[in-house]
Amino acid sequence: MISKQYILEGIRLRKSYIQNLKEILKQEPKIMDKKKNFEKLKQEMESIVNSDINDIRKTLDLNNKLIELEKEMENIQNIIRPYYDSIENLKKERDRLYIAIKEKYPGITDQEIEKEIMTEISE
Repeated sequence: MISKQYILEGIRLRKSYIQNLKEILKQEPKIMDKKKNFEKLKQEMESIVNSDINDIRKTLDLNNKLIELEKEMENIQNIIRPYYDSIENLKKERDRLYIAIKEKYPGITDQEIEKEIMTEISE
């Protein structure tokens, strides 16, 4: 019922989405390592705050820890960002594909669209 070009595009989008998820999972060890660094810095900062914060040296230490913490947060974001951006673009493409299918086949239900695409994926 649905044109092959629409089905192939749906398959491409699904495969790209799954590939991005797999890539994110591959990055999990790096992310967990960054998370450990993050937690360590947090504990160090708490220790400084609980000590004599009026000591100028400790205030500078705290400031340095804050800078390190920010860098760790940026590192985590930089690991995930390309995949997140790609997934967001895939969502937009999926929405455009959905609108195109609904315009071309106004009587088709969402379930029928899904069934036709999933049938092709299974083959």
